[in-house]
Amino acid sequence: MRRSLALVTLAALPFGASPAFAWRQSEPTPSPAPTPSPPPTPPSEGVRMQRLHADLAALSANAPGRLGIAVVDVRQGTRFTTRGDEPFPLASVAKLAIALVVFRRVDQHTFDLDQRIEIAATDLRHGLSPIAERHPHGGASYTYAELVRAMLIESDDTASDVLLKAVGGAAAVQAFLTHAHLSGFDFRKTEADIYNDAVARRTFATGADNSATPNAVASMLAGIATQQFLRLDSNNELLQLLSEVRTGSALLRAGLPAAAPLAHEPGTSFTLGSTTDATNDAGLFTLPEGQRVAIVAFLAESNADAAMREAVLANVARTVYSAYVP
Repeated sequence: MRRSLALVTLAALPFGASPAFAWRQSEPTPSPAPTPSPPPTPPSEGVRMQRLHADLAALSANAPGRLGIAVVDVRQGTRFTTRGDEPFPLASVAKLAIALVVFRRVDQHTFDLDQRIEIAATDLRHGLSPIAERHPHGGASYTYAELVRAMLIESDDTASDVLLKAVGGAAAVQAFLTHAHLSGFDFRKTEADIYNDAVARRTFATGADNSATPNAVASMLAGIATQQFLRLDSNNELLQLLSEVRTGSALLRAGLPAAAPLAHEPGTSFTLGSTTDATNDAGLFTLPEGQRVAIVAFLAESNADAAMREAVLANVARTVYSAYVP
């Protein structure tokens, strides 16, 4: 009887209805949302600076040639260096010292940048000189201000030697460097001397080129950044010219963000046989918060091609910048 009643009751349910005791499919338990991993904590400044020492040493050890590096944090005075006290050929980085002496004479009112000078045929330095290309027989007239600009921005060898002669020659530049307590410089050659050395196939090891240690050049740059050598107007004009330099864009500049200001003076020597004595760059770059860092990278005695040598210096700049801006 009970079985029949149960059947009748089920039959009386409307079509599609479920009995009260029918199974209900349980809802799936929602999975908890994944907890995002916290971003990695950047290493502290102390750790980054310790790594910078090791990274610069590794770059030097693995370079295709002899690589000297000096880095000075201008505000804090900290210095990072590898092979920093070894002499290296300066190449056109020497023009930075000439410019300092020129502006120093301006500050002392013994030199007039507005004075004009006639460029004779004997003054021309064919090779790396837009002035010589524009006036192959001489006869052009330039102000000393125009010559300083050509020397620094275009690395013009004619302008360099004319200015060097005007301030009293290589001995006068060396005397200034000594007086400024910039030890580590040996300034004794004109661009004409350096060209003659190349023709005679004399290398840096056999007496060619002017020389300096990376530490000496870094100290010079730090002194410019802190206005140790020049009055404000001259110092600012020098920094402005260095920020407009058109040569060496594949060197330190290539390793820095495009927005990072860089005031620098590069220099590359002749390649004799398969060896290039100097692939250099030296300058001041500015961090986002305004802090300046002097950086010098000198690659000597390298058998690598130009692209590889340039990449070495760009990598130095990239390594230094990333240590300050992780």
